[in-house]
This record gives sequence, structure tokens and C-alpha cells, in this order.
Amino acid sequence: MPKDLRNIERITFLEKNNIVYQEILPLRVDASTRKYFRIVLKNGKTLVLMDDELKRNRLPEFTELSVFLINHGLHVPEVFIKDFEHGFLLIEDLGDDTFTHLLQKGVDEAFLYQLGTDALIKIAHINERPKCCKDLTKERIVNDICFFADWYIPMSKGSQLTEDERQEFIDLITPLADLAFKVPNKMVLWDYHVDNIMLTECKEECAVIDFQDAMWGPLTYDIMSLLEDARRDVRADIQEKMKQVFFDSLTNIKKEDFDDSYAFFSMFRHMRVLGRFTILGYVNGKPQYLTFVPHLWQMLEKTLQYPKFEKIKAWVDKVLPPQKRIIPQRKPVTEAMILAAGRGVRMRELTNNKPKPLIEVGSKALIDYNFDRVKNAGIKDVVVNLCYQGEMLKEHISSHHPDFLITYSVETEALETGGGIKNALKYFKNDAFFVCNSDVFFEEETIKPAMWRMMDAWDENKYDILLLLQDINNICGDKGNGDYRIINGKLKRNTHKDEGYPYMFAGIYIIKKSVFKNIEDIKFSSVKLFDKAQENGRLGYVVNTSTFYHVGTPEALKMAEEKLKS
Repeated sequence: MPKDLRNIERITFLEKNNIVYQEILPLRVDASTRKYFRIVLKNGKTLVLMDDELKRNRLPEFTELSVFLINHGLHVPEVFIKDFEHGFLLIEDLGDDTFTHLLQKGVDEAFLYQLGTDALIKIAHINERPKCCKDLTKERIVNDICFFADWYIPMSKGSQLTEDERQEFIDLITPLADLAFKVPNKMVLWDYHVDNIMLTECKEECAVIDFQDAMWGPLTYDIMSLLEDARRDVRADIQEKMKQVFFDSLTNIKKEDFDDSYAFFSMFRHMRVLGRFTILGYVNGKPQYLTFVPHLWQMLEKTLQYPKFEKIKAWVDKVLPPQKRIIPQRKPVTEAMILAAGRGVRMRELTNNKPKPLIEVGSKALIDYNFDRVKNAGIKDVVVNLCYQGEMLKEHISSHHPDFLITYSVETEALETGGGIKNALKYFKNDAFFVCNSDVFFEEETIKPAMWRMMDAWDENKYDILLLLQDINNICGDKGNGDYRIINGKLKRNTHKDEGYPYMFAGIYIIKKSVFKNIEDIKFSSVKLFDKAQENGRLGYVVNTSTFYHVGTPEALKMAEEKLKS
């Protein structure tokens, strides 16, 4: 949604609820997609507007847990007005004195961490379970720690883990996760750290401002999260004292069980956060989180010395030696081309007055799914080739995707896929770039999107082209026999439409400019380039594991719509 339109919605929300204000001031944003605004009232008092435009931040849970925690003697922002439909909460303004801010001003570290620990002791003694708190399960823990294996490691070592290496990681972590559950389950706030804790007005207690992701899980998680903070180095004596204070407040728990659970969550959190901060830095465009990587590694390396982590330490040392424990780097594939010049004749009358990329499926034009995918890959520089109904496409793109730097490559006659790319080579700064067919449509169902996995697999010294493939058994719409099979790790194309080829080309690839050298043709299919790369042993692949919608005909379009509705 355009920024000015969302601003109108914020003002409408305030006016509808009779909030007479004199100023709206933006506040610092956090790692989530929500935004905050300080509402200065006419009488000088203030409130905070929480804006969750994308509705990803669990406002109903925030509201329920605010009441729950207040009823149990915790200081949290009270919710005054809620509008879940439009993504707004009007809440109590607790000021700006986060622990981060206070520590920067020189407030005593030991004093603040004592208050933070006192609040966790209160929570640890709440036996009632909030209705909205789901279980922090072993399955969730194993899934989350894979952010480390699937995001951080490939972008720090420059290549993805092999299937065997990844499976070995999971096989080692899964039994170790049992250590976490050697202590009782209680309410776990999940994001308990110095950015999310504030000093109350009385200066004798702390207030918690972020808790909507709370779960029901082992009570060691939040104290570990407070004391082993990714954002700062907590003094060692404070860590040990507060850890002991928290343990001493508990009953009927063995120290060894407590230490095992704490140590596992320390390893889990540091690995998980290394992956999450990689995503925040490169997918969400928040590079400031990458600066915490060296500190995270200091803490993780210390935790890996725990006696029961000997095997997982050996695995980490093997796949990621110390010299590779760096701030992750993305590969220089930062441009994309979206092919949109064709008419889509198999769509028959549906493309009489509009190009195929503008056909809607799931209330969204096909080409929009591709722009979303390219955006999620951290790419802003996009070339679009145009021919049939080019002006209509240009108008749609400019109105729906203003955040991109778009160059149009206009063709007087459609040059097919290979010819269209060759005609646009002059617009690319880098040697390698993505190409996306504009009618590619699938919903990401994996921890790491397909284009990021393709970047992990890309090796310019090994490949000239890298294809995204799709298992033909996981396709909705047009099927038929597949395009490729894999023999000893190499691709072989199905040149005669035979059976026994289990993979279809999924319409996305990385390609090097150099493959066009010595090609004199003006109008040709990119398959010609694929075959040449295959012949030279330089055709790579990544297999897409999400459900793929192949909408080449009106019948396939209808099938896709029905599946999406179901």
C-alpha cells in the first residue's frame, strides 16, 4: 500500500475513535514489519499507535497477553483501542527508557539486569497458561535452528550444505533438543532482551513491551536470552550472578538439568539468530543486524565447549572452519530480467485484449508474483522486455511496483526468450543475472525461497546457466512428460517428449552474459543456450519443492484457481 494511503488510514483510525491529537511522531522500528507512532494529544499526554499493516504481528495475542500479564503483576503497555481488521492498536506510552538506551547513558548494568531477572522470576512462578500460548515444541526448535544451516552457513562459506551434511546436522540436533525439556514448561516471552525491556516510572521495576510471540516452553529460555544477548556483551559476573539468582528462585529442579537446558538454548538461540539476522540483513533490507555476527560467534563458540556438545562442535568445525565464521555475503547476482513480450496464444481468447502476464490468478496478476519473488530475493534492478500490449504492461508495472528500478527493453516483434535476453544484454551491469518467465507461479513453502537457494548453488566457475526445476508430480495445471532428468548429478534434456523425465523447467534461471558470445541469431529460444551449457557440462540446477502452478491454458488456470480456493 502507498505510504500516503496508509497514513490516511492511521488518521481515520484516530478520528473514528475520537482521539484529538496535535502531532503524530514516528518511533524507532524493530526487527518486525510493524511500525510505531507517538500520538501527542491536545492536553500534552501521549499514546502509542502500533501499526501492523501486513497483519503479521499477532495483535490479538498482544492484546490478550497484555491483560494476562497485568493481571499477574507485570508491567506491560495497556491496550486502549484495538482494530484487528485494519492492523491498529492504541496502547499506553511507557516512554523511551529501554534498557539499551539506559545502558548507553551509563545507568548501572547490574541494577538493570537485576530488574530484568526479577520480572522473569515473576513469570516463572505463574502457573496459569494463557489461551493463546502455543507449545514450544521440539519440532519447532529443530525447524528454527535450520535457519543457521540454510541461511547463515551458505552465505558465509559461499556454497550450500550437501544433503548429507544438512541431514547430519539435524540428526545431531534432534536428540540434543531433549536437553531443553529437562526443566518445567512455563510462559516464554521469546524476545526478551534489552531492546524490549524498559524502566518503569517508579524506577524500581521493569516493563516488558514485546510479548505477542509468547509460547509455553522450558523456563530457561528467557533468562538465557536476557543474559546472552546478541546485541551486547553482558559482563561475565552479572551473567553468572543473575543465572544463579534465577535458579535459586526455582524449586524441585536439579542444577545439572537447569544447566543442560540453559546450554542447549544458548546454542539454539545463537545459531537461530545467526540465520535470522542474515535474513533481516539481506531479505528485509536491515543491514545493521549483520554487525552483531562477530559477537554471536564469540558466544556460540563458548557454548560449543559445553561437554555434551562435542559432536555438534565437531560438525561445525568441519563444515565451517573459523576463517569462514564471517559476516555473511550475498553473491553478486543482483539484477533480474522478467520476460513479458509474448502474447500467450494457448490462453486463446483470454489474451485477445491483454497479455498473458496480466491474467489474474488468486486475485493477482501473474507478473506480480514474479515481482514479489524478485523483491524477496533482494533485487531492485529489473529489466522487462515488452512487445504485445507493451503499453498496458508498462502502465500496470509502474502503478503496482514503484520501488523497483525498471528498464524496458522494447521489441518491435517478439524475439522469443533467448533473443529477448540477447537484445537486453546492454542493460545489465553484472555478468550473471536472473531471468524469470512472467507466467511462473508458485507459492514458497520452504524455509528458504527458491531464488535464494539458486544463489547458494550458483558458482560462476562451474556453471554458465543454473535452472530451477520442478518435480512433475507436484504441479497443478499443464503437465505432460518432464523436460529433464538427472544422471550422476548432470542434467539431460528430454528432446523427444519421452517418459522417464521427472523434472519440468520451472521458468527461472541464472545466466551469464558470456553464453551469448558467437550467437548470431536474433530470434531464438533460450533452450538453445541450455543445450549448449549441457553439452559443455556447465548446466546446473536447483529443485523447487513448492507446489507449482503451470497455467498455460484456460483449463489450467481454472485448476489453479480451484486449488488456491481449497
